Amino acid sequence: MPTDSGRSTKLEDTGFIVLSDEAMGWDDIQVSVSSARLPASSAPNWTTYDFGIAGGVAFNVLGYSVNEYQDIYIQTSHAMALQTILDNHIHWTIPSDSAGSKFKFQLDVIAAGIGEMFAAVAGSPFTPEKTLAGDESGRHNLFDLAEIPGVNTTVSTCYIMRMKRIAASSGEYGSPVYVIFNDSHYKSDTPAGSRAEDSK
Repeated sequence: MPTDSGRSTKLEDTGFIVLSDEAMGWDDIQVSVSSARLPASSAPNWTTYDFGIAGGVAFNVLGYSVNEYQDIYIQTSHAMALQTILDNHIHWTIPSDSAGSKFKFQLDVIAAGIGEMFAAVAGSPFTPEKTLAGDESGRHNLFDLAEIPGVNTTVSTCYIMRMKRIAASSGEYGSPVYVIFNDSHYKSDTPAGSRAEDSK
């Protein structure tokens, strides 16, 4: 029956509330780069950075130079609305400012729902480029890598991604880009998971 002014529907046989598109909220899937796969060669390098805090602790950070990459594995939440966009981005900082310089990433993405063959998603590889404003060092910055099309046909759809820094079109930023998290936002259509273990 309709509830919340028609914005959601209660499924009488399950007790679950399914939200309308208007009412769907955002949630995220976070991937710590410290636990994502690193290749045997061409891997980003661990270094230390004090985040610009004078007299502060130098923390371990993963710095991407051109042609360095790592592989990231994501499994979608049961609450994610089926066949909806996965908005992938990085949280990042840099050790020094350089207004007008650029860095560029490439994100290759394959995906499959349960029981399906893996396939490259439309638009892959994604190749966004960032032009620096000159005030990003020591700051918590966010950069969108891709709006991955709605290929999640089942709960627990798996995405496999290769995140690689590639050469910018011009004015290459000469220092590493410190990636703190890879993160994906998604639309949730149920307040708490799915009604069944392997299906909505």
